[in-house]
Amino acid sequence: MFLLRRPTPAAVQAFLHAQRRSGLTYPEVGGTRGGPLPAGYAHDRHRALLGHGADCYARARDALNSWQMFRTGWITLCTPDAAFREGETLVVQVAHLGFWSLIADRVVYTVDEERVCAFGYGTLDGHAEQGEERFTVRFAPGGEVWFELLAFSRPRHPLARLGGPVVRALQRRAARSYTAAMRRAVNG
Repeated sequence: MFLLRRPTPAAVQAFLHAQRRSGLTYPEVGGTRGGPLPAGYAHDRHRALLGHGADCYARARDALNSWQMFRTGWITLCTPDAAFREGETLVVQVAHLGFWSLIADRVVYTVDEERVCAFGYGTLDGHAEQGEERFTVRFAPGGEVWFELLAFSRPRHPLARLGGPVVRALQRRAARSYTAAMRRAVNG
């Protein structure tokens, strides 16, 4: 949903209510869980070192579980109390290019293991793109703690199709912003 001004809390709640009833917009649900990413989409992979050791991993895991990657300054999670679980609908507000967007995604899986914590979420009807993104923190055998993003997407809304290069630039900016937010959350 594209808006000329910042959405009101009432508009955000109405959007969230509608998106909770909407369906995913792509057939390859769970496609970021493992194996090759589906054909016909742009693929994105980003990986950044957050630090070292079990304490760093615990902070990174807590940050992921509490959606800290969305604290970027231009991307704001409108559903910060959402539970870290499959089926949860998340709404983010994005300020970009002189206008605002509300974007909805649904958590399609979570992983919470001893050395890996992750979630994948997929696009809903109110999203200009279609596809899925996975956010992961990983405690490597050598003690490194990594933040990883993996995504596949393609334009769905006509404006996203027309602005393909701009959309791809915004996606790269979002990946950098998510990484910076995780670094702040983990390292202070």
